[in-house]
Amino acid sequence: MYICGRCGKEVKSIEDGKFVRCPFCGYRMVYKTRAPLAREVSTD
Repeated sequence: MYICGRCGKEVKSIEDGKFVRCPFCGYRMVYKTRAPLAREVSTD
């Protein structure tokens, strides 16, 4: 899963040959979504 940098919509796949583009707005910068990570922090 990816998120478009301009319109913010979710893009399922970006397999379009050589170019990476949002299918909705045509923007060429997409960001990979990350799963939320729980981190343990010590307060010593």
